[in-house]
Amino acid sequence: AFSIMGEKDTDRVKMVQFHQSYSYEDFIMGFRPTATGFELRKGVFYNFCKQAEMDDRPYFFIIDEINRGNLSKRFGELFLLIESDKRDVKLQLLYADEEFSIPSNVHIIGMMNTADRSLAMMDYALRRRFAFYDIEPAFVKEGFKSYKAKVGNSKSTGYS
Repeated sequence: AFSIMGEKDTDRVKMVQFHQSYSYEDFIMGFRPTATGFELRKGVFYNFCKQAEMDDRPYFFIIDEINRGNLSKRFGELFLLIESDKRDVKLQLLYADEEFSIPSNVHIIGMMNTADRSLAMMDYALRRRFAFYDIEPAFVKEGFKSYKAKVGNSKSTGYS
């Protein structure tokens, strides 16, 4: 994200990790218990999109372990809006009397370990909304070797 932005601006990058208990209510919005009942709270992705819509610069939302759990449930009605040609299109939110859109300057990066779960198990509707890149470990690259020498790490990576 920083290399695409051309600078290290942590205010325009947000990272979350999906797990089995992570829900739409955490991600977009939902009711949460309070001392006197329940209140509607906005989720991390909702807040990030609201921040990005006030700025023209690129924003990056990074989801680690994107393949863990039900993505259709987490994105809800916004599943359609993650497509690049549907950005800035408004949809009615589930819990609020409000229309919402994902700004065109928000880029979603999903990361997963294909060894954990086969890509084939991911919903096709989600797979077609992302481009996939395999990134191999770079233990044999000179940059990694020089960093390892600089920090004085003598442990073997198992790669020669």
